[in-house]
Amino acid sequence: MKKFALAILCLLWSGFFCLFALLVVPPAAQAQGAPAFTQVIHPEKFAEIAQQKIESTLLAAGETRRHELQLIRAPQLMELPPGEVVCEAELPQKIRYGGTNPVHLRVFVNGQFYRRAICYYRVSVYDKVLVAAHDLRIDKAITAADVRLEERRVLGGAGRYLTKVTEVAGRVPARVIKEGTAVESVMLQQPIVIDVGAPVTLRVKYHGIEVSANGIAMQRGRLGAKIRVRNVASGKILRGTVVDAATVEIVN
Repeated sequence: MKKFALAILCLLWSGFFCLFALLVVPPAAQAQGAPAFTQVIHPEKFAEIAQQKIESTLLAAGETRRHELQLIRAPQLMELPPGEVVCEAELPQKIRYGGTNPVHLRVFVNGQFYRRAICYYRVSVYDKVLVAAHDLRIDKAITAADVRLEERRVLGGAGRYLTKVTEVAGRVPARVIKEGTAVESVMLQQPIVIDVGAPVTLRVKYHGIEVSANGIAMQRGRLGAKIRVRNVASGKILRGTVVDAATVEIVN
């Protein structure tokens, strides 16, 4: 009976070692397989590093307006082997306001490049901009009463909307601008100051000498625009730039 019990005990004992051998990987086997991972970088940490990079870039560019950063997508959790970990962030392109911006993240372990990851943020910047206080009609001069300041999200690198009343003074809408619409420079143009048939002074500069003559406008003209004019004395048709309501500088 004792021999039988001893035999069972020996069998169980040898079975335990066999099971233990299946659970424990010998050091030699670990060396031959994948590296042991002892640390990780969580998605939240990647997002934090990427956000700090965007914030520092905005600050360096002199951006002081209110802004919001919305995380669109963060990298997955990254497993790392033992060693000192450093993560560097860089922006591959200029920050696009209102758009999705990738932030490239490079991970180093003990000074050696290990893996790359990408984080995506949407950057929204807000500014006090001019909006139409009512519908603005084509070619009607804009006054301070026609616009008001409102905070709006700006688009483009530095924002394309007008922020000062002086920027619209003396200009007119190139198209109807609906009430509440943020006013952009491309929506405006210079007013018409010369009508067809209006008498004008033709001015031409040649080698430092300025010569003037009487002329007649053959086209309506806006400040800075080029129009056709006729020299009264010679009858010759010329082309010039509108300087003001009474002067056209002839193009050589």
